[in-house]
Amino acid sequence: MLKEIKYIKFNNYKPITLDGIYKGDSVTLSNLDFNINEIVNTEAPITLNTLKARLREAFNVKKISQKALDIIYDRIVRLGIICTDNLYDMVYWPKSCVFKVDALRINSDRQIYDVPNQELKLLVAELNLAGEELYRKILEYFGYEVLTEKARVYLEYIEDICKD
Repeated sequence: MLKEIKYIKFNNYKPITLDGIYKGDSVTLSNLDFNINEIVNTEAPITLNTLKARLREAFNVKKISQKALDIIYDRIVRLGIICTDNLYDMVYWPKSCVFKVDALRINSDRQIYDVPNQELKLLVAELNLAGEELYRKILEYFGYEVLTEKARVYLEYIEDICKD
């Protein structure tokens, strides 16, 4: 039986500004580190795309510049956050992680390709389907109707790694 849990989203951000990180303000960088750590610790495994969405909320901006992203990537490395590959994106884990996922997290604002493969593997095993039928069932499960090309490629990747 597939275990489902509610997706818990971190949103108790400490104040940060893009100007503050550009200037190297120590309070802002400390708050950025706190926010990154808490987001990852609360939402792991979390894709880079979802992490960036949370940080946009924290910064209260619609877009984060490449310069800001470079600073954020540097902070992630300094914090010792662990990174694994997930085809389209990186997945971040707390530095004390055991890389074990035993439940599918539901009720989130993630795109299908932002659901880490470790979670989708659980659903694939439960559904016991293949190909187009599997992809459509996964999309239906998350409330999506359209199988885009990007989603198809990602779900084919998931299906392939489940065969190993």
